[in-house]
Amino acid sequence: MLAQSALHDIINFRVAASTVGPHGYLSLPNLVRMLQEAAMQNTVRLKISSPEIIEAYGCSWVLRRQRIDVSRWPVIGEELSVITAPSGFARRLQTFRDFHLIDTKGQTIITAATQWLLMDVSTRRLKPIPPAIAALEADLAPATAHLDRPTEKIPPPAQPHLSKKFEVSFNQLDFNDHLTNSVFPELMLEPLGHEFLSGLLPISADIMFHREARYGDKIEAVAGIIDHPLHYAHALLRDGKTLATMHTRWQEIKGK
Repeated sequence: MLAQSALHDIINFRVAASTVGPHGYLSLPNLVRMLQEAAMQNTVRLKISSPEIIEAYGCSWVLRRQRIDVSRWPVIGEELSVITAPSGFARRLQTFRDFHLIDTKGQTIITAATQWLLMDVSTRRLKPIPPAIAALEADLAPATAHLDRPTEKIPPPAQPHLSKKFEVSFNQLDFNDHLTNSVFPELMLEPLGHEFLSGLLPISADIMFHREARYGDKIEAVAGIIDHPLHYAHALLRDGKTLATMHTRWQEIKGK
C-alpha cells in the first residue's frame, strides 16, 4: 500500500450533495475533482505543488493520463479517505501518482493510476522534471505497492454516432488558464444522454489528455460503442484535432 511511503498523505472527504447526480452517487467528473484536490494537498506538503513550481521554475503539472477503476460508487453524505502519493518517475519527463479511495470499513472502492508531465507556463511546452523533484524517487513505496500503469492506446471512436457541441467558458478554466481536467470527462460523457447516465454507472474510465483547450474554444464531444453496448469510446475535438480520448465501461444501477 502507498502508506509504506513517507510521501503519502491521507485526505478525508464527505460526499457533498453538490457532487452527486440524479442517481444519488458521486459522479465521475466530481470524483476527478476530489482526486485532484487530494493531489494538490499532497504536493503542497511535499513542496512541489503547481503554484510553488510555477514560482521556482515557471512550470506547472499537467495531467497526461488517468485510469480509474471502480468496485463501488459512494453515495451522498458518505465519508471517505483518499490515500495518494507519487509512485514513480520515467525518462526525466514523466511522473506517476496513485490514488486509493477508502470507505469507512477500510475497503478500497476506487483506484486511479495517473501520469503527469511538466509544462512551461509561458511557452506551453513540456519541460524535464527538475532534479530536486526527481530526488523524491528515493522515498517511493516499494514497486509492489503501486498500481499497474496503463500502457494500451486509447483511440477515438471509430464510428461515433453520438455528439454534442460546446464552447469553453471562463468557469471551466483552472489556474493554468486552460480547460480544467475534470471538465474533459464531463463533456465527453454528455453525448450519452440523460437516460443512459441516470441508469448506469461507469466501472472504469481511461482518459488520455492530448491538447489544451482555452477560453472561447468551440469543441465537440463524440462517442461510439466499441465492442459491447456498455463499452464506449469518447473523444473531445477542436477543429478536427483531438484534445482528449476516453474509454468507459458501464453497468446498470440495480433497481433502475
